[in-house]
Amino acid sequence: MSLKIVLLQNKHLEDAAALVTTGYRALRERVPSLPSRYEDASSILPLLRDLAGQAPGVVAMRDGRLAGFLSGMVLPDFRGKRSVYSPEWANAVDREDGGETYREMYAHLSARWVADGCFTHVITLLAQDHDAIDAWYWLGFGLTTVDAIRDLTPVQGSTADVVIRRAGLEDIEQAMALSQALQRYLVAAPIFVIEEHAPLFPLNVEGDEGREQWLANSANALWLAYRDGEVVACMGLEPSSPEACYIIRDEKTISITSAFTRESQRSKGIATALLNHSLNWARSAGYDRCAVDFESQNISATRFWLKHFQPVCFSLIRHVDERTAWVHEEQTRRFVDS
Repeated sequence: MSLKIVLLQNKHLEDAAALVTTGYRALRERVPSLPSRYEDASSILPLLRDLAGQAPGVVAMRDGRLAGFLSGMVLPDFRGKRSVYSPEWANAVDREDGGETYREMYAHLSARWVADGCFTHVITLLAQDHDAIDAWYWLGFGLTTVDAIRDLTPVQGSTADVVIRRAGLEDIEQAMALSQALQRYLVAAPIFVIEEHAPLFPLNVEGDEGREQWLANSANALWLAYRDGEVVACMGLEPSSPEACYIIRDEKTISITSAFTRESQRSKGIATALLNHSLNWARSAGYDRCAVDFESQNISATRFWLKHFQPVCFSLIRHVDERTAWVHEEQTRRFVDS
């Protein structure tokens, strides 16, 4: 029987949450270091209820049962544009022709997104669902961000002979010098990402006072690597980054939120030494796992993180030509009326 696409309603939410947890359990079989809490639909249902009251969504019905759902939240200013984002808990399909289910749902819902002025569409998918990822590639989406995770066992391989110590308030000037170097690196080819804040610190940390408070918080750590008395690299960590995918967030998750090695010092084992030091610290602090997220177009970062971490989420992005907006109001009205 063919799919029927209808608007997402409250009566669909429990089945939608169950679809999400089914996919998560399949992912956790491959990545057992993930938190167990998201195997329970009750951890997803409140998120869906909240989102359903704020943004439109669609479901795909097959033979009277829910075969998939898709929703997303509006981001007023994502990379300078009004956008819509579907996190990994706001979309899911069953195993029966899931790629086609995603395509049909996007064909209906994307008209509403564009009619609402959202021309940048972003979706996060669980990493094990290759058919779903392929479906979104065929819809014109490209990979932009990877979320990955690992346990806290030591990293294998050679490490550099460097001195590593935790940054304190007296190190802000050196940290900001590295932060500025990282900004220049991120904006250059082939990454082309603009960070509107100092990238060694979280988005909500602004100014010297905010950075001092962040460094003074014992739950956070910025490790500096010294060679011949000079700071050549750093790695920052904090509990469960709110900028990462939802399924890694847990009181036992520590997140790497920044890392940078000066160009002249790369490929010498310094980043590996920093990672091992960070994992040892996290283990002693009572954490169970370490997470990181990074831009897929960051070639050196991709090589390093994928060597030591296992992907759990892929975020894909599509920019719709704004000149197409005039056709979508009528399409959206027809769908809602049906």
